[in-house]
Amino acid sequence: MKIVYLFFAVLLVVLQSSLGFMRAPNNAVQCKQAGGTCSTDHCPPTSTRAFGRCQQGIPCCRTVYD
Repeated sequence: MKIVYLFFAVLLVVLQSSLGFMRAPNNAVQCKQAGGTCSTDHCPPTSTRAFGRCQQGIPCCRTVYD
């Protein structure tokens, strides 16, 4: 039964460290690192979606596979 408590403690530590990678990008470098591209006006409507901002309100677009 003690192993269950240890498992949950380790799981909590792992999840807390990975939360930083779930934030939306807020500049061009972070957008590129997240696999996105900075679009000029809007994301192209075919299978792309904005998931953050580059700079000055320019959307960071990433391909969505449904």
